[in-house]
Amino acid sequence: MKNVLLITDVNFWAKGAGHRMRISSLVEYLSSRVNLYIAYVGVMSVDVENSLESNLKARLWVLEKSKVLSSRGYGQRLKALLKSKSFDTIIIEYIHNTYFLNYINDHVKVILDAHDIISNRTEQFKKFNHGGVLFELSRETEFKIFEVYDYIMVLCEPDYKEIISSINSEKVLLCPHYVKQIKHEPRDTVKTIAFIASEYIPNVDAIAFFLNHCWPIILEKHKVQLHIYGNICNAFDFSTYDSVILKGYVTNLDEAYESIDIVINPVRFGAGLKIKNIEALSYGKPLVTTTHGSRGLDSRENTIFMVADEPEDFINAIASLIENTQLRRTVSKNARKFIKSNFSAKKCFRPLLDIINSPQP
Repeated sequence: MKNVLLITDVNFWAKGAGHRMRISSLVEYLSSRVNLYIAYVGVMSVDVENSLESNLKARLWVLEKSKVLSSRGYGQRLKALLKSKSFDTIIIEYIHNTYFLNYINDHVKVILDAHDIISNRTEQFKKFNHGGVLFELSRETEFKIFEVYDYIMVLCEPDYKEIISSINSEKVLLCPHYVKQIKHEPRDTVKTIAFIASEYIPNVDAIAFFLNHCWPIILEKHKVQLHIYGNICNAFDFSTYDSVILKGYVTNLDEAYESIDIVINPVRFGAGLKIKNIEALSYGKPLVTTTHGSRGLDSRENTIFMVADEPEDFINAIASLIENTQLRRTVSKNARKFIKSNFSAKKCFRPLLDIINSPQP
């Protein structure tokens, strides 16, 4: 098997957010198909390290356990490690870690797991008055960096098409997010609507939009509860809203989804593929999201999931699902078929595995 090194500064084992779930899924897939090594860029306690080493089917290297280093410091640590082990492929998580290229041998195949197009995210955040909050890049700079890598990996087709319009299409890998299917039959009566999210700024904006413009009107006509899952519970004041139940972070999403009838994701900005939407569809849950939230998914509205951007449309979409059991069953069935066809492990990660197993360029 090939030797593969994945470099990341994301604590993917904690899950609880889309980017962590994505990397966790990638690690799980690769660890049974290659000799996987992980170089972690960040502080880590001994307890966490021991737990990971026991549970991961990969070799873990923590570049510095007790303090934060400069980029040069981390680079030198990686360079020292690479002297003791040779790799066929190195995967770098996120473009902001590109500085590691300065410490990697030219003869190894290097892949950027870009996740999103950061310049697009930069523009979206500025549009919603959140400029300067996260790492930012101009389009010109980002696409110049793409050219430096042997391959670029992205999660959704719109990003793939945008990148291949500017650089060699053979360098770009479309690798969506793999999810396992778990079948939950829709109940006859809707009791619970749910929003599952991290404290990410677009998620806070999304739930504020929904609670302020949609939820009071929904409650006037329907006896339902809104259950909030994830770290979003600590990032927004829900105390003034009726019938909102804070569930917090849960380790077992299977149990959470058992009690959920409808999932919402009223996200209005951000970038890339929305992992929470893929997860909801994998459980066969009727999903109501926005045009932005549906980016990278099938565009056939109302047959796989429902799309709404304005408050009135969101309210009507949820009402139609609450009042029509057959509609919920149809959407649920179509969602499961859609996930099976488009988000299997083979469909999502086979392009990456083929590149890893291909001869050196």
